Amino acid sequence: MSNATSSRLDRERLAVVLATIGVNIIGVAGLAFAPWSDWRTGAGLAVINNAILLAHVVRRRDGLLARFMLFGLALGFAELPADAWLVDATGTLDYSIGGGPMLWRSPIWMPFAWEIVAVQFAYVGMRLMHALGGVRGVLLTGLLGAVNIPYYEELALRTNWWRYVDCAMLLHTPYYIILGEFVIACGLALLGWRLRRAGIGAALLLGLLGGVLIFLAYAAAYAATEAAFRVTAAA
Repeated sequence: MSNATSSRLDRERLAVVLATIGVNIIGVAGLAFAPWSDWRTGAGLAVINNAILLAHVVRRRDGLLARFMLFGLALGFAELPADAWLVDATGTLDYSIGGGPMLWRSPIWMPFAWEIVAVQFAYVGMRLMHALGGVRGVLLTGLLGAVNIPYYEELALRTNWWRYVDCAMLLHTPYYIILGEFVIACGLALLGWRLRRAGIGAALLLGLLGGVLIFLAYAAAYAATEAAFRVTAAA
């Protein structure tokens, strides 16, 4: 592949990933005004975003984005224990408002939603690391995650997808989620950097590693923020 062709493919790939981000932002905002929204709208949005990515992969024979999607899919299923822990062990995450079929303790569409999130932050993070350098690129990706997630968490309540209870929150977003998402987004940038040269097997393995990262990030963030707020309340 010539440099010009590779550069054009890079631009098209970035445009497609950014398009899924735009679809999410606009779609979630619109669904917040739909009182009938439930698990079906979450599943539908995941299908639309996957269709956008897959259409590009097939049309352009984009092996790199295909590996990012496999990475995201592995991460989405590897994240299920983290969801179960948040639901059962902490008692702070409640999916019951959305209804619909469940996969363990998560809505059946959740692995595919996480797949999209993983592709977005891993790919954008990789590009930021290339443009700004490793440390700055990773930190900026983490900041984007920490700022971006409260938007979705706030609107998830309005779209009847999930809610949080019995924890310290900024409006309807737990502080531990904000801190955890910063760590997760930083980790996704680093995993995305490794995906540049990864084969299919390595992409799947990195996705499983991403699922472990999510569990550890949430567990550490929950312990830290809840302990801090208990100390503050006792003072």
